[in-house]
Amino acid sequence: MTEPWVTENFSDRLASAEIETMPQETPTVAEARVSFLRWMVEGLRASLLLRPRIALDAVPGPWKLAFLVLIANLIDVAMDRLSLPDEVQFNYQGWLGQWSLCLITLWWAWCLMPRAQMGALPALGRAVAWFALQTWAALLPLVAYYGVMYWIKVADDQSVPAWVDDLSMSLVAVVWMFAVFCKLARVYFGGWLRAFVLTVGLFVIVIAAFSRTDAETWLATPDEAAQVEVVPGEDDSDDGNDDGDDTPDSSESQWMEAARRTLEVV
Repeated sequence: MTEPWVTENFSDRLASAEIETMPQETPTVAEARVSFLRWMVEGLRASLLLRPRIALDAVPGPWKLAFLVLIANLIDVAMDRLSLPDEVQFNYQGWLGQWSLCLITLWWAWCLMPRAQMGALPALGRAVAWFALQTWAALLPLVAYYGVMYWIKVADDQSVPAWVDDLSMSLVAVVWMFAVFCKLARVYFGGWLRAFVLTVGLFVIVIAAFSRTDAETWLATPDEAAQVEVVPGEDDSDDGNDDGDDTPDSSESQWMEAARRTLEVV
């Protein structure tokens, strides 16, 4: 007959051996150990359609969130200026007006967050964490877009392919950012439907906010605007064939302008 202490000792050893051989899950960064640099790195990883390696309950502090958004915005403003070939001036009113979109974005995220499942306070923290990550997730597509615009307009490289223009690059950047936002929202909002509705609503909000010309961060200087004036009498001497060509060009330029405005803030 087997002694009881032998059976208990064997079962304890077997249980400990099973625990040691169990596969370990991919560790996530605990809330207290998420540094400022880690938020930036994980946001950039999200721009490559990778899942952030941060716990879902991790929330950046107020100062950390403010500097994350501010640094990303300053990089965006600087890269936007480098991609413009003409003389421009900084429009501080338009730049300050863009910050209202931060509150609108957080409100929109709060509306779509599943608060009934997780509670009001955890839902608010998750919305703030998503906002911090998506701010940096949008930076890589923006930098790529501004880099191509510099290559086309400022450097004026003759080796640029014919299909690489403002319209095609705007489409590529918009599709890239849409995929990034949907993938990141899927992680924090718990479903593809919520992620899709959130992303579509975010794009609509940005386009509506940037429907005004004075919402731009950089505006043409008065000297550059004066050079666009048409000398009276020159266009009247044409044969009239240019009148039918103005409408497609103007509509295309307006579409590209709207797409570029969407890229600047989203």
